[in-house]
Amino acid sequence: MGSEIRTARRIWSFVSGALLYLSALGLAHTVASQYWPMSLQNLLGGSGSWTAQLGQALLIALVLYGFAWVWALFTVRPQRGHSRHPTTAWCLGGMGLAWLLALLAGVLEVSGVAGGYQPSLISLLLSSTVPPLWGSLNGVAVLLAIVSAGRWSARQRQQRKARQSQLNSQLNSQMDSDLESTLDSRLDHGLATARQGQAA
Repeated sequence: MGSEIRTARRIWSFVSGALLYLSALGLAHTVASQYWPMSLQNLLGGSGSWTAQLGQALLIALVLYGFAWVWALFTVRPQRGHSRHPTTAWCLGGMGLAWLLALLAGVLEVSGVAGGYQPSLISLLLSSTVPPLWGSLNGVAVLLAIVSAGRWSARQRQQRKARQSQLNSQLNSQMDSDLESTLDSRLDHGLATARQGQAA
């Protein structure tokens, strides 16, 4: 039963990692396609500048990191009574598969574009709407979020184990103390009874 639950959690983590990356790409594409205020674009260096593209990519990556961290936390954290370790590696495996599929889809889209598709290097690396990379920082943000969530889950598990061990130690110490006190009390009572019998 335990092995079946572990297998099911691993499969779910793999599938969830793939869905997470695809959902993150969809979210990034949606955000990047929205109208960005002119004041923000001017603050980042003007519309179309490499600093504006970098600033936009960083802001989108930050949003994706928060989104992916929450998703990954609920995916990889150990379930009490069912699993002892986070399933971070399986989630990363699913994300890697989704990244590969998105890359292949981007390559196919680029190859199907007529007229010589030649985006700038900055757009190719940073833009969430330009295939085949779909924004390289987006993948980095999701990757870091999964790893961070896995480490946080592992650290929380270790802290829970330490608290449980400390509590068990205190309970055992208290039980030993109570047992010793009870034995001493009964021994004293037995000695007092024996002395009374001798005096009589």
